Amino acid sequence: RASSWIRSTKTGGSDDDVEDNEKNSEFTMKEVQSSAAVPRIDQARTHQRVWYPNSAIEPLYWKDDVVESSHRNPHSLVSLLERIEKQEVEGGRMRAKQYGVLHEDPAVDMRLLIENYTVNSLASALRDREEMLQIASQLAAENDFETLKEFLRDCHPDVVLERRMRLRRLDLEKPLDFVSLETIRKALMRMPRRVSIAHSKRAGVVIPLVHVDGVPSVLLEKRAAHLRAHPDEVCLPGGMVCQISDRTIAQTCLREMKEEIGGFDFDYHHETAGTHGVSVLGILRCNWGEVHHLVGVAVTPVVCFFQQDLAEIDLKPNPDEVAEVFTIPLYRLLDKQQWIYKDDHAPIFVGGPYVIWGLTGYILERFWKDILLPFNSKSGDEFHHHH
Repeated sequence: RASSWIRSTKTGGSDDDVEDNEKNSEFTMKEVQSSAAVPRIDQARTHQRVWYPNSAIEPLYWKDDVVESSHRNPHSLVSLLERIEKQEVEGGRMRAKQYGVLHEDPAVDMRLLIENYTVNSLASALRDREEMLQIASQLAAENDFETLKEFLRDCHPDVVLERRMRLRRLDLEKPLDFVSLETIRKALMRMPRRVSIAHSKRAGVVIPLVHVDGVPSVLLEKRAAHLRAHPDEVCLPGGMVCQISDRTIAQTCLREMKEEIGGFDFDYHHETAGTHGVSVLGILRCNWGEVHHLVGVAVTPVVCFFQQDLAEIDLKPNPDEVAEVFTIPLYRLLDKQQWIYKDDHAPIFVGGPYVIWGLTGYILERFWKDILLPFNSKSGDEFHHHH
């Protein structure tokens, strides 16, 4: 059962490859999280795939997400949340949640405002906002809270988020076509650039977009239980940059991914542009301060689309590094009810077979909020009702 030994998601990117391969881990096999895989599933969920290093030819699936599993064993979910809290507190503190005008990240918000609006329009907006505050203050002083509530309704964070959902071109219930992929590519390119800081340790991870029976999904790994760093936890494919052989972050990610997961038919050669089976859509630019808090390493997420439909593909996870590979439909990421938000914690996702938290939770939340949500043709609530 998925909830038996939930180990959650990878919070590190600074894994020492030598340490990783040492078998004398303090974690014993009885602590290994039981698999969520089942051999049969109803037709509507056949895109929820799972692969093992030595799995049988017959396809495997995951049925229950973390919350559904916790109904049978609620103690496991409580224990996991306590573990997450302990690790997050030891690692530092996430910043307090902020909303902003166009974007919740203050630096991104300032840049978008400066680059997209004239001084006259900003001054006019500032004057309108000051007038609104004075009217709101007057209504509060008069105890006219019903009028005040209606007056401020458009300022509520949920209403603001809905208002930001423009240019909805992505239907995550249908296969990603050329227009969809170009929408994601352009959204990544439009993300405000950040000042790059020199880091002695650099890593890259892939956000692998795939189809399973035509359903757009993200591919994730559960790390092998014998690894010293983050054993039995969920992560994105990737690893540390090799200064000798890697010319680009994309090359780093995809090289590592090939080592971790066999069975994919793709090649990526940056110098010759000899790309086969994979499209590199772009970099997901994150808040480096928050990423550094989570891992202490400069981690760059690269969004890639893999052209094989994985429904009939027999993936081969490398048992030295990976215990399991599985997919989660992208539409589940947009369901707000599948996310847990706690003060001073990275976002926690419970809509898959295993809990996703730490760096991986942070990256996936940034991806759906900054890239998928603004262009999505349905809201997360609609997805929740449909599925």
